[in-house]
Amino acid sequence: MKRKNLVNGIILAFSVVLIRFIDVRIYDMNLVVTLLILAALIYGAMRVVERFPSLDQPVSKRSSYIVNTLVIISIFLAFFIFKL
Repeated sequence: MKRKNLVNGIILAFSVVLIRFIDVRIYDMNLVVTLLILAALIYGAMRVVERFPSLDQPVSKRSSYIVNTLVIISIFLAFFIFKL
């Protein structure tokens, strides 16, 4: 697995948390608008990540499992703490 794949997963996860937080706490958006903003945010962030050649290096399985586990735990904590 490449570092780029890990970063893309992190982008997906935290984009959902960010948009959900904005939708619930700051401004109540229409579902279609929310999905369009989410798709644009994810697409833009992934395009930026593709520009970094250092992210093409491989990552060990252990590191990828640890990062994925931390991302999942942080998503659950964010939804629990912010009551999303």
